[in-house]
Amino acid sequence: MSWRDAVRPELLPLAAYQVPSLPARIKLDANESPYVPPPELLAAIAEELPRQQWNRYPDRHALRLRTAVARDLGVAPTELLFGNGSDELIGLLCQTFAARPAIVYPAPSFVVYRTAAAGAGLRAVEAPLGSRFAADGAALERAIAEARPSLVFVATPNNPTGTEWPRAVLEEIVAAHPDTVFVLDEAYCAYARTSLLELVAHWPHCAVLRTYSKIGLAGLRVGVLIAQEPLIAEVDKVRPPYNLGALPQLAAALALERFRSALFAHVEEIIAERERLAQALSMLPGVEVFPSSANLLLIRVRDAARIWQSLVDRGVLVRNLDRPGPLAGCLRITVGTPDENREFLASLRSVV
Repeated sequence: MSWRDAVRPELLPLAAYQVPSLPARIKLDANESPYVPPPELLAAIAEELPRQQWNRYPDRHALRLRTAVARDLGVAPTELLFGNGSDELIGLLCQTFAARPAIVYPAPSFVVYRTAAAGAGLRAVEAPLGSRFAADGAALERAIAEARPSLVFVATPNNPTGTEWPRAVLEEIVAAHPDTVFVLDEAYCAYARTSLLELVAHWPHCAVLRTYSKIGLAGLRVGVLIAQEPLIAEVDKVRPPYNLGALPQLAAALALERFRSALFAHVEEIIAERERLAQALSMLPGVEVFPSSANLLLIRVRDAARIWQSLVDRGVLVRNLDRPGPLAGCLRITVGTPDENREFLASLRSVV
């Protein structure tokens, strides 16, 4: 007997989430915004710091942030639940909706769906995406019918592919399964300029997941779940008492109250850069570029491991996804600033 016998069997074959610790002049591997928040936001945070009661626990209900987010999204404050990043909320959803021992999600997609399921003792069932990682409603429907999950995650736009799911396809599937909770993960929706948030009002078993990490506030780790109040109340039962610190609450509220337009001006710049970068990549021999509505581009190249290492040697870090299966030969590039993108392209041209 060993202490390992006490570990959930679902966890044993998995690896912890890996973040490469490599020196890089240009960091295009984590889907963050390359732009720092406006200095006026940082000054506003600093001005309010002395007025905070740092010896007290943070506001469990995040009332100031809740008011700002509800106004921004056009929903009721009671339809929101905050997490330490959307990662924590994914874990809480898996803990809450575990009456049936499986979750379903299209794949390839965000790796945390699988690890959160394993942590909650659930089986992760992957529904394959279609050709060139397009949405495949029939495959998702088959997986739901076979696994009978309590919970389905659909990332749109998807990470790591950048592809979107059509509203009509998702709405048909959601309508067909009123006993299953559907979570539409919209971490990258700012870069798609579209949202499925309206579905929450129509379907009590449908929720939307958002994060502020992709628009320039990754260091705050603020995620939010939007759903009708009864669903929110169930997830709130497993939320840690003070899961979102006072500083993230303060900074995110200030960002939305006074500096939202500046953050989204950077989003528009990144969208324009994404299109320019995709066009330039498509002109390179041996590079396949997949369509993207996120702040990332997925490419497939020959000898991906060598190319990735050659980029690292030049101080350029992208995400290496090359492994057997649908992502074989794939690298994921976060869209950077114009200067970063030019340097990345120059480095890639020299090694392709």
